[in-house]
Amino acid sequence: MSIHELRAKRATALDPIEVQRKSFVAQLEALAGKPDFDPAVDGPEFEKIQKSIAGLDQRETAIGVFYDAEIDREIAALERAAKTALPVEGQETHRVPATVNADPYTSESAALAKGLTTHKALIIGGCARMIGQGGGNIYNARMAAKELYGENHPVTKALLAGVGASGGFIVPPDYVAEIIELLRPQAVVRSAGPRALPMPRGTLRLPSQTSAATASYSAEDRPIQVSQQKIGAIVASYKKLTALVPISNDLMRYADPAADAFVRDDLVKVVALREDLAFMLGDGTQDTPRGFISFANGFAVQTGGTIGVWSSIANSAFATGGNFITSNPTYTLATAASELGGAINRLDTANVPDSKRMWFMHPRSFNYLNNVQNSLGVYVYRDDLRAGQLLGYPFKKTTQIPASIWDATGTNKDTSFIMLVEMTDALLLDSMTLELAVSREGMYVDQNSVTQSAFQNDETLIRAIEEHDFQMRHDASVAVIQGVRYAPAIS
Repeated sequence: MSIHELRAKRATALDPIEVQRKSFVAQLEALAGKPDFDPAVDGPEFEKIQKSIAGLDQRETAIGVFYDAEIDREIAALERAAKTALPVEGQETHRVPATVNADPYTSESAALAKGLTTHKALIIGGCARMIGQGGGNIYNARMAAKELYGENHPVTKALLAGVGASGGFIVPPDYVAEIIELLRPQAVVRSAGPRALPMPRGTLRLPSQTSAATASYSAEDRPIQVSQQKIGAIVASYKKLTALVPISNDLMRYADPAADAFVRDDLVKVVALREDLAFMLGDGTQDTPRGFISFANGFAVQTGGTIGVWSSIANSAFATGGNFITSNPTYTLATAASELGGAINRLDTANVPDSKRMWFMHPRSFNYLNNVQNSLGVYVYRDDLRAGQLLGYPFKKTTQIPASIWDATGTNKDTSFIMLVEMTDALLLDSMTLELAVSREGMYVDQNSVTQSAFQNDETLIRAIEEHDFQMRHDASVAVIQGVRYAPAIS
């Protein structure tokens, strides 16, 4: 059986499982959304559906492993046949050296040779550029790609496999992961590994336990005290993230990977960085997701503290209570060690799991910790930081975390945050992956609030839209050191 036929059979075998999964997920959502959810009556059914979904996952894995093994054997057989093939009579026997892959769309080394930082997601830029060449029409974009790149080029294949609707092109989820990976040094939350959950209907109820039953000792002749667990819910709803990027048509006409890389970067930067900022610092207002800081504020209120309100243009109100620690403005190695250890202790004493904790900080804070020495001249944290950890937990550094927060009196205007987060409690709910739409005739308002005409300026407008939400399963799973002024001695 050919490799193509095996792959087709694999897809055919997996399709019914996906249909069943969607049905079970719908039942699960309906049951979780019941206003009168009764753990005694509905709980067993809820667990039964979850087990059914887990069973489907196991079947899907087993089928995938079976067909993947068949495909691997077929590929190995073809390779063996090619190695042992003999030339027919009259055929020249000299061997031609293997052709080096010089396509920057599929080869990392070829991309580097052309001065590009990576080949990843070049296909996205190419697709966007071809849609622009096709005037927003997906058929014309395919024809333009065939003419410019060739029928078997990755850009052409991506356009043929894509879904066109209303002049738009929906990028498959495989490419979305590459988009975020491209900006991982700055956009850090997705790469930190939150739990990704699909949210196809734009909203999702996540049942949660708000209080536990109680147990107590009693005398032989006294009745057992009754207690009851309480069930609540986290309600997630999609937040729409949009970007509108005007691209010069002169650039769109260039048949060069560098042009595709430029288009890709313009699309990716604004989307990836904005969502990352929301996931860390978002307050949930003005149709934005809540971020780590907001959930930490929520836990402060639950424990009798006060929320923080931070500003880069006026005096801030630092949070109290919960998992907040206020850094010493005249910091030393000793105070820094106490504050970092305190953040870990706050999560531990709140019974937060220690499964996948991650530090988030500004590069200035990292550089201080990397260079600070004790009285013996020993770099205290450098070895751990070089190994990618701080006090046993990995870290992310990004300038998305500000280092210009004013303190409560306005005396220090250069404070920052260091956050420690249990990432197994972080939920990233994707409702719609990246959608691209293109127009050459549209109007737009530029950054100076001046209305511009894409047609008159010979530009192509590329609009990007994502829909998602961000939630924490427990507000206590975020510890925040506020007012951080750590900085290396030489800046």
